[in-house]
Amino acid sequence: MLMIRHSIGSRLLCQTTNYRIEKQDDRWQISLSVDEETASTVLDFQDELNIFDAKETEKTWYYSSDAKINFRPDEKLLVILADHKTAYPTQ
Repeated sequence: MLMIRHSIGSRLLCQTTNYRIEKQDDRWQISLSVDEETASTVLDFQDELNIFDAKETEKTWYYSSDAKINFRPDEKLLVILADHKTAYPTQ
């Protein structure tokens, strides 16, 4: 499950199981299908996001220090280019 949270106050902005994370050089491209309202909310806070990929045995935290986030409205696809990743065991 992927969760996008506002880093100040930890407000949940988006939660989905329909996403992809792909390694690209020293970054990670996170792509997810969202509606325009969700995309707008995420973009409003693009400088203050924490992205969590929660699996059964591990939780991985991603963030983009330079706010490389865009929305492709024709595909309803939000794309985040994260440059930091930290994994934590959950058990």
